[in-house]
Amino acid sequence: MENAFNIIFPPKCVFCGTVGNVFCDNCISNCSVLQDQRCLICDKGSFSGETHYHHTFDLRYLSCGDGLLSSVLSEPDKVHVSKYPSQLVCPFVYEGNVRECIRKSKYSQKLFMCLKRLAFEGVNLIYEWGYSFNDFCVLSIPISKQREQTRGFNQVDVISKVFAKRFGLEIKSFLKRTRDKKAQHGLTRFERFKNVEGAFYVDGDVLGKNIILIDDICTTGATFLEASKVLFEKGAKDIKCFALSKKL
Repeated sequence: MENAFNIIFPPKCVFCGTVGNVFCDNCISNCSVLQDQRCLICDKGSFSGETHYHHTFDLRYLSCGDGLLSSVLSEPDKVHVSKYPSQLVCPFVYEGNVRECIRKSKYSQKLFMCLKRLAFEGVNLIYEWGYSFNDFCVLSIPISKQREQTRGFNQVDVISKVFAKRFGLEIKSFLKRTRDKKAQHGLTRFERFKNVEGAFYVDGDVLGKNIILIDDICTTGATFLEASKVLFEKGAKDIKCFALSKKL
């Protein structure tokens, strides 16, 4: 049915207007690929996006790369984290067509196929780079029920479905959002961390599970870290993170 509809009313690229695809090959090729992956904690370069320190830490004493994580927080002595994600992978840089696709998809179901195409290209990239997530299950970073009802969908679910299909993984829904926080856009690094405190809870059994968290964009890592914290508290074994784009 969809193919027949596209023959009668061929789609046009939302960026250049070329007939044939909502996100044409030329505009896809103009998307900036993230050449060097980053550590989720300190945002410094990291091989394959692996987190620099793989052990329990206290933020008062943690140094990662050549930066101090304690500088992120104004009161680091009050914050303690026992575990954190072991890896962050992002195929694209959050700029240009990637930025416009992600921004527009949050407010228009009509751009569903545009985001799906971008997700397909991004997930294929990391698959070709040799990443593997055997024995992991997929979790979308959720939005609140109120916001999902307003928008009609969670755009991250589009990415999660593409990711799960490519790597042969099962999608779960253990992670829930307690309530909407104010938008992260425009906040300082410290404000982003404070803004997501208490934003998530776990609904289900995650004991001993390996989880890949999915989001559309990673800026400071605050959302991934807050979500992983509640999952680790409920017994998750290992957590990795995939964001379709990374803001530099």
